[in-house]
Amino acid sequence: MASFRLADRQLGGGHVYDSLLIYLRTEVTTSLIGLGSVQGAEAFRDAAVLTEMAGWMAHDSGRADVARGHFLSALGFGQAAADPSVAANVEAGMSHLALQEGHADQAVDLARSGLDRLRAAEAVPVLAARLHAMKARSLARLGYAKQAQHSLDSAREELAAADTAFVPNWVAPFDDAALASEAASILLDLRLLPAATKEANRGLELRDASRARSRGLGQITLAQTLIAQDEVEAACTVTHDLLETCQSVGSIRISRELADLRTALEPYASSRPVKEILDRMTAVAQHRKLLLANLAVAKGPQV
Repeated sequence: MASFRLADRQLGGGHVYDSLLIYLRTEVTTSLIGLGSVQGAEAFRDAAVLTEMAGWMAHDSGRADVARGHFLSALGFGQAAADPSVAANVEAGMSHLALQEGHADQAVDLARSGLDRLRAAEAVPVLAARLHAMKARSLARLGYAKQAQHSLDSAREELAAADTAFVPNWVAPFDDAALASEAASILLDLRLLPAATKEANRGLELRDASRARSRGLGQITLAQTLIAQDEVEAACTVTHDLLETCQSVGSIRISRELADLRTALEPYASSRPVKEILDRMTAVAQHRKLLLANLAVAKGPQV
């Protein structure tokens, strides 16, 4: 679990998806057969976590239909585990995925469902923080500013409590850097731009350099907040560093968000720094297109 997470963070899901599928089919799925109740609960938990991970990798590789299938399978495994927080952990991921696909209403419902499940489980503050953050992001996307701020405050309170709480190793990581990045996106949607810039910078300061994809996404958010405030040259500086970060990251999400960032910069193309960065973005986009084509996942049966 830790090894696949590390490879995914550093390289992007396209690089490791096939290896995870093989592991799921040869090791994890077979472990679900003929176990006692305690062992079975642990096996279903592990299957849920790793199948959700496969969903994110498929999504990262541009296979939205396959990703949704993995997430539904992961939720089924999570519901078969003894601990309700396992399914809640999957629903946090499903909420995030729904938001990325433009289904904010569905994302809110999934985050609420996950929080409801946690009420029947032993407290896992880091997971509660992530679910509150996903709820806040969805509400902000829908324009519910007051409710989004309230959920963001709840996420901060839960994450503060997580400092002294035990965190199971299967729970998806969610730390101060992740919350700062989510807060930046929430505040950007709410057009609270100075606060969004502050959180985006904080997320990057806290994020380890080895987390190439997370840093890349954080840099995109920061650049977008700067453009929204007409600080275009500062946005170009961030984008220059971003392009160095993300060239070899096998993630279609990075490519899509880079395209959105390019669209935001194009109205300023008469500026020399913007023209130069747009030319560089064109070259990087061509490189990334070839990279992702080489990493295209082979079609096969879902786990």
